[in-house]
Amino acid sequence: MDKIFNLEYTLFFSSIPFLVIGFIGNVLVVRIVHKTREMHTPTNYLLVSIAASDIISILLWPLYFFEVWKFICKLVVLVELCIMASCFTITVLAVERCHALLKPYRTGLRLRDDNVKKAIACIWVASILICLPETFFKEWSETYETCIGPWTLYLNQGSKACVILNVVVCFLQLAITMYCYGSLIRGLYFTDTVCAETDGERRSEKKKLVITFILVTIGFFIGNTPTIASYVIIPAGDGTTDVRFYGQLTSVADFIFSVSLCFNPFIYASRSTNFKEGFKRVILRRNPQRHDEVAQR
Repeated sequence: MDKIFNLEYTLFFSSIPFLVIGFIGNVLVVRIVHKTREMHTPTNYLLVSIAASDIISILLWPLYFFEVWKFICKLVVLVELCIMASCFTITVLAVERCHALLKPYRTGLRLRDDNVKKAIACIWVASILICLPETFFKEWSETYETCIGPWTLYLNQGSKACVILNVVVCFLQLAITMYCYGSLIRGLYFTDTVCAETDGERRSEKKKLVITFILVTIGFFIGNTPTIASYVIIPAGDGTTDVRFYGQLTSVADFIFSVSLCFNPFIYASRSTNFKEGFKRVILRRNPQRHDEVAQR
């Protein structure tokens, strides 16, 4: 147990710089969009929703590195809620971009200023409904002196059902996202059927925006896949897993996820002119000239 404890402490303290950077970066993303009127676009509002999810996860994720006490046992469900909300938002971004570029004259699935907030509210409500059952099955065990239930080594039938539901939803979201971005990449780079009539500069911006969202999606799944695997595959096994090995594996997965929470602000700053200038304005107190927003619709 000492080795597990030492590994948890090592990974936890190693993750602190990434958590701090991620917290500051995502707070700046929210602030920049809020303070910059030309960035009040549906796309940027969805990015703010992802940033808010990351902020909450950063504040609560350290609980996963150690044994959680009874009074906060159910609190960690908020992290799983935020992960689900981010996954939904990434899927909505993919569907909206795919629909906008492949079928630009059909507005049925297009997000506008008057409906994007409703879409974000639906994302969070759906995430709450999916994750809510976990609060009933996650509880403190005096026997194991740790939390048991969904996303732990100790699963009952109800916990397994919750985990299966989450995994199925996530895989459906991943399949939809991969289909949408696969269609866009094929149309933009291979068949040249997307935005073929658009001028070179505008077409380049659309390509850049698609790649930006793909990078956000890749970062999200790189950070989450080890966590999902460690919290699902082993607990679903034959019950003979070494507790020490499981503790080490989940600690490493938790560390990878905590590192991934600082990716998005760097992606936005490197690929969006307005975000880059926004970071300069906030951090360096500069007042740059207005630039066209890359994510402008």
